[in-house]
Amino acid sequence: MIGRSRYGLFVGRIFGIKFYLDYSWFLIAAIVTYELAAELFPASLPGHSRALYFVMGVIAALIFFLSILLHELGHSLVSQRCGIPVPRITLLFIGGIAEISREPDNARAELKIAAGGPATSIVLALLYAAGALISDLLDWNAASVILQWLAMVNIALVVFNAIPGYPLDGGRILRAIIWARTGNLRKATFIATRVGIGFSWVLIGLGVVFLYQGLLNFFVFILIGIFLKGAAESGYANTLYHEVLAGMRVGDIMNHSPVCIPAHTPANIAVDEFFLAKNHVAYPVIGDECDFRGLLRLEHLKELPRDKWPYATAGDLAASHDTAVASIDAGQPAEQAARRLLAGGQGRLAVIEEGKVVGIITRHDVLAFITIHTELEKG
Repeated sequence: MIGRSRYGLFVGRIFGIKFYLDYSWFLIAAIVTYELAAELFPASLPGHSRALYFVMGVIAALIFFLSILLHELGHSLVSQRCGIPVPRITLLFIGGIAEISREPDNARAELKIAAGGPATSIVLALLYAAGALISDLLDWNAASVILQWLAMVNIALVVFNAIPGYPLDGGRILRAIIWARTGNLRKATFIATRVGIGFSWVLIGLGVVFLYQGLLNFFVFILIGIFLKGAAESGYANTLYHEVLAGMRVGDIMNHSPVCIPAHTPANIAVDEFFLAKNHVAYPVIGDECDFRGLLRLEHLKELPRDKWPYATAGDLAASHDTAVASIDAGQPAEQAARRLLAGGQGRLAVIEEGKVVGIITRHDVLAFITIHTELEKG
């Protein structure tokens, strides 16, 4: 699967790509190990100790997640060959996500990147199946059982990802085909994401039905469905942002008349003359030369006891919360600002030019710009 991921536990680098484990991975790894050691392997290879089944379960689970990593590396290496960097791969509870830095340049590149993962999984399944056959010939029964299971789950991974709904691999292949025929990336993404959202609702519905029947293990269907639905919706939004904001700079869509608080302003004055009078939840803090000192947020004031407000300045509060990073250069691509504003926890960024505050850009500014341009295109 390719898309955008959150970060997790950093493990290392592979081919220059950062590799993370989402914290949900540890829970699912434990569940997979338990299911294999307690049920599947004893049924497939009866008459052995629990310790052996546990060791087999651990080995199989680790190789399974290694297979998922290799699946995502298949996407990533093809992406890099197409000139699209992949900064990180994250293993999640449902599999993995290779985070590409931007949309592919054309439908052919999209098709190649989408097919890279399934092709890798098919090769792995064949290798595991061959290993199982060799193990049978050598009477390595435990190894054979593990390798047979690995071959089966890799084929299952290919089949599941082949469903033509974004962000699954099949959905990206569908998007590439529609893109190639229409020449319209946004339309192709819209269709593929609608299919993906429909499939996610099917999974959620099946999970509810199975839960009602007392099959608690199928709760994972609901989790997968919710995750896929969110990923599909954000995937279309990212494509929309990319197209509408293409060629735009932060300075083109920023507010050119930002209200700024001088750094020497006491907190109580900042509250009365800015937060209460002008109804914003954050303001850029500037020095005597309009140099950016940070962003003073409402929560910073709430953290400070009121009796200390007259003795703390806006500059002190902004500096103590390390808000100087809440800025972006006016010449940066508008899409970069959109990603920071829409994906992060911050709703506004001070716009800087040669170290001085020249504007401010908010989440609302970006969404309004996109909405207006989208509506005008419809008209």
